[in-house]
Amino acid sequence: MQKILLFLALTLTALGGIGFLFWEQEYKYTLPTPIPQNLKQVETGDSVEAILPRLPGKKGVFVHFYNYDCPCSRFNITEFQSMVRRYSDDIQFIAVLQSEDQDPLKIEEFKKKYDLGIEVIDDPDGSIADALGIYSTPQAVLIQDHKIYYKGNYNRARFCVSRNTKFAEIALDAMLNGEEPPYFPEVALTAYGCELPSNSEANNSTNLLSIF
Repeated sequence: MQKILLFLALTLTALGGIGFLFWEQEYKYTLPTPIPQNLKQVETGDSVEAILPRLPGKKGVFVHFYNYDCPCSRFNITEFQSMVRRYSDDIQFIAVLQSEDQDPLKIEEFKKKYDLGIEVIDDPDGSIADALGIYSTPQAVLIQDHKIYYKGNYNRARFCVSRNTKFAEIALDAMLNGEEPPYFPEVALTAYGCELPSNSEANNSTNLLSIF
């Protein structure tokens, strides 16, 4: 009897471990990222001139949000690299980085590892992300004439393999062709992926304060 109970306990422990790993590595990234309590709502057409005054006036800007510790960001980087190589003559790319340990050396590591030749900005407190209404990675923000043209996902899932749902690239093509922002389904605009570390810290602080 004891052997049976021990076997059952070990089996349940193993299944629990497998379930936890599946949640951590896969399933939770298929769900929308939790929305922060203090999220600033930023919509298509909103001006960002006061937020990012150094942006060029004529050339559009593609802002890529990257979390060094996010598996979705690491998988998405190949898609982003491809877009930089293809469109860098037509638009200015900027990568905005965060990491869980807020290590400033990771900017240099990012530059060396991916060698994209673009501006890379550290955003440890999430001020840039907050100003643009970003709380998850990977996310893309397209800016034209200091206004939001597109803000949302690269694709409908972390695996950027479906051409028909490459939302960021479709929006970029439309912007470069002088077209109005395309209409996208909610799946393009609902954030999926990893919550930004700055949002996690802010939410934890808010939860602690609410106790007292």
